[in-house]
Amino acid sequence: MISPWTFAAGSNTLFDQSVAQNLDDQIADLAKQNNLPSVAVSVVIPDKGQYTFTVGYADLVTKTPRTSDQPFRIASVTKAFAATALLIMIDHGVLKKNDPMAKWYPRFPNAGKITIDDLLRTRSGIPAPNDDEVLAKIYDAPLAKAPSLAEELIKIGALRSEFKLPDTEGVYTDFNYEILAGIVQSVTGKDIGSVITQTVILPLKLGHTSYPTGTRLPGAIRGYGWNPSTGRFDDKTAFNPPLAGAAGAIISNVPDLLLFSRALGRGDLLKPQTFEEQMQGQHLTGTGADYGEGVALGHGFCGHSGTINGFCTDMYYIKKLDASFVISVNRLDRDNKSQSTPILDIVTKTILSALGPAE
Repeated sequence: MISPWTFAAGSNTLFDQSVAQNLDDQIADLAKQNNLPSVAVSVVIPDKGQYTFTVGYADLVTKTPRTSDQPFRIASVTKAFAATALLIMIDHGVLKKNDPMAKWYPRFPNAGKITIDDLLRTRSGIPAPNDDEVLAKIYDAPLAKAPSLAEELIKIGALRSEFKLPDTEGVYTDFNYEILAGIVQSVTGKDIGSVITQTVILPLKLGHTSYPTGTRLPGAIRGYGWNPSTGRFDDKTAFNPPLAGAAGAIISNVPDLLLFSRALGRGDLLKPQTFEEQMQGQHLTGTGADYGEGVALGHGFCGHSGTINGFCTDMYYIKKLDASFVISVNRLDRDNKSQSTPILDIVTKTILSALGPAE
């Protein structure tokens, strides 16, 4: 049975009741063992059913229960939104995948060789800073002013000797998406958030998804990070969106991400050839996954995970099962180690054992 240590609620029309109960218990046990303020999990297959389970508190001070409809920061899942918006622009002839970066930033090293496709796939060869180190600085100063793209281009461009040839290695770094956002701004005169809203959020009617401009998070949920010095959680909810930008700024909730993951995994917003190319993955160095154009791929799954101050998110779609699932945890510590990974493991194992193979 679910431990009485904290609030828990759920519903199930997808799995056998014994399977759902076992998954409930495993999630609740992991939440307790790993000291997670809250967890929200949902799995849905249209016309077959849905499993939803939440445990813990959205706000540890007010003891507001966690629910699946509370908006949270989705971190790098933003990249899937940004990539889709770029690909829609490509479908409309506004951009081309083989457009070189030199069209907009000619003085940047290798700009004549780095293409939009290289940036989407994080295969640009740009020696961007280690994301963990960058995120640690942001963790300590989440309301600091974000450096401009121009400043970042100068700083990273000075590392000319460390650049690698484009399209030779996939190295996951956020800076690729900062450049793409700058290109979108140059071409359209609109910021990347406006373009994502117009091309992805509004067409899919994602009513709780937004590209924020303010530092507050709407709704009841708070994001937390454990402070080993005090033995308590620090509230890490407030955040300056430009610090994450096109690589991680979007706010959404579980139901909206379920809808988006299915649209992403089916290519609902793209021309068939564009979608097929987006889903062609290449190995991502240091991981067991492949990476397409703004999407992580492998073993029949596609989607994205992300970490940002106070929040961890996993959003995936399994094409063979037509199944979407989302996991949200409102804790991320300074080490940037995803707190949702153990839950991701048991959720995927349950889906595959109960519903069938993904490939």
